[in-house]
Amino acid sequence: MEALAHIATPEFAAAFAITFIAATLQSTVGFGFALLSVPVLSLLNPVFAPVPQLIVVLPLTIAIVVREWRAVEPRSTVWIFAGRIPGAFLGVALLKLLSTPALDVLMSFMVLLGVTLVVGRATFRRTPWSEFAAGTASGTMAMVSAIGGPPIALLYRNDTGPTVRANLGLVFAIGVCITLTVRTGAGEVSLNEVAVGLALIPAVLMGLRASRGLLPRVEGTGLRNAIVIVAGAAALILFVRGVLNW
Repeated sequence: MEALAHIATPEFAAAFAITFIAATLQSTVGFGFALLSVPVLSLLNPVFAPVPQLIVVLPLTIAIVVREWRAVEPRSTVWIFAGRIPGAFLGVALLKLLSTPALDVLMSFMVLLGVTLVVGRATFRRTPWSEFAAGTASGTMAMVSAIGGPPIALLYRNDTGPTVRANLGLVFAIGVCITLTVRTGAGEVSLNEVAVGLALIPAVLMGLRASRGLLPRVEGTGLRNAIVIVAGAAALILFVRGVLNW
């Protein structure tokens, strides 16, 4: 609770609002929570991200899976889960080897590569190999920057809205558990970060509810374009953040 005691009320209110908006985005498009919340909250106060955002996104992803459970495809996510495990350990290794700015630039190029693949290949489809590769990339990015959504979202780009949200939610829920477990084992999670995360959970639940009116408007081409735009924005944010802090 020490961290909460030292956070000014206006600062916490801003973090609450940002978390709410990010949760609404993820509940509607299927990903984007960390993309919006982590960079902004890191600038507001480093105590808000990235670990607290990993904590608050867990109940959000579980709730999305429950809401869209009819569209869950367990077998299609097995290879993604398999890739998340080595990806998490690769992320820990990178945290020890490279500076934060260098990691941001590296992650931005990973996302740009994914965007290029899905946009440049009309026949792009999900296969065990592409699912494993996306899972590895996602696990690495989640560990390094808490932004692990773009690789998997790009993998599901051509699917329907419920399929995108349900399967990304399932992958993220288990992936966040893996990431938090590995980070905890590596000594990268503190009690203060847990306390801040728990305090922000009401914001994600409000965002989940707010997304109900947006779901019918984001489907088909609109959803596919949104996925590419949000993924591209993630790459741009990571690149700029890395270059400015180099």
